[in-house]
Amino acid sequence: MKRHRGRPPGTTGRAAVLTTHQIRAVAAVARARPRLPLRALATFTLSVGAGLRAKELSSLRWIDVFTPEGEVREVVHLKAAYTKGAKTRDIFLSSPKLRRTLEDYHSESRPWDFNEPLFKSQKGGHLTATSMSRFLKQLYVETGIPRGSSHSGRRTMITQLAEKGVDLKAISVIAGHSNVRTTALYVEHNPARLARILQEVTW
Repeated sequence: MKRHRGRPPGTTGRAAVLTTHQIRAVAAVARARPRLPLRALATFTLSVGAGLRAKELSSLRWIDVFTPEGEVREVVHLKAAYTKGAKTRDIFLSSPKLRRTLEDYHSESRPWDFNEPLFKSQKGGHLTATSMSRFLKQLYVETGIPRGSSHSGRRTMITQLAEKGVDLKAISVIAGHSNVRTTALYVEHNPARLARILQEVTW
């Protein structure tokens, strides 16, 4: 099988699935950015840690993620207008690393109006989904992962959940897929994963 640069060996699919090393490398690049590093880190962390699409990231407001007191919410309720297919979805912000990143971002930015976009454009409004995709793509390029895309974080989260043995039905709910077969496409064509499964077979 031909190996594509930036994609773990044995992984197929259009968006690169990131290794743990690559995740850490992208996070380091985000932190080292000369302008708004915590915003870059928060964006990437929500992508890979919560599996959010570019449109969902660009649609978020501070009040969606934080309480009026500035506490990170336990659950983010994605509105229909935010999501692909216009379907509401709940995102659980239970990861300690994700929560710490968001807390740091809030401490740095401290918005006056919690109805403002979580990630502002240069003009002060919401970023477009296209602009968000470009921003994430640029992070991957700067890290040396040219095949990384705005969908890589989402594909990585789904693949990691499958690797940990989480059932596809649960993953499909987390990912917001209307059909479990869509979720299966993220994980079933990974020969490296299948090889590891077969290593556990005994007789």
